Amino acid sequence: MASANPFGVPRPAQSNDVSSATLAADEVQTQFEAGIWYTLCLWPELVTAVINQWGGPESAEKRDWLAGHISSLFTERPDTDAEDIETRLLEVLEDEFDARLETESEVAVARDILLLRKDTLEGNFQRVQDLRARYERKGKSVALDPGVEIIEHVHEDDGDEDSDDGDEDVDMSDAPALVPTREIKPKQEPQVDEDGYTKVEGKKKR
Repeated sequence: MASANPFGVPRPAQSNDVSSATLAADEVQTQFEAGIWYTLCLWPELVTAVINQWGGPESAEKRDWLAGHISSLFTERPDTDAEDIETRLLEVLEDEFDARLETESEVAVARDILLLRKDTLEGNFQRVQDLRARYERKGKSVALDPGVEIIEHVHEDDGDEDSDDGDEDVDMSDAPALVPTREIKPKQEPQVDEDGYTKVEGKKKR
């Protein structure tokens, strides 16, 4: 039962206020996390990495972990800004998916996440609903922009570089693994010289 103050006006039950505030905070957090997940699921570069399993069989789990990780940044440091998000996105894409991003698409992703943060804190979940609708329409059909190319490099995994100079047979099962790394970057526009001719660059010999 609500208690009365000296002026005879009943005070609302405090426990109800606390419960309502807790429910509201939980809903805000749930909507914010969902919005981040949908945003990442609609990021063409990350979609490509997940579909092609650049991060291995656990690529989808890594994407889901990244969504939770971005959310936790704001819990640990509420003043997290766009640059913080961009840096973390690039780090995870390179460390977990062996992809180096040069399209700067992470800028738009970080901006969208900050807008989600602002809206959900204000109790406005329309942006989350819009993202959900886009995801349900497109899903895995999100594709990279035609103006983007993926350059794959294969290098030897770091291992024991010590080797013997003897004539012993080499066990090929001990050979270092070949690890692909990828650069996702804008395609180079054709270069035209002063006479209007398009320059053609030959492939470099390896």
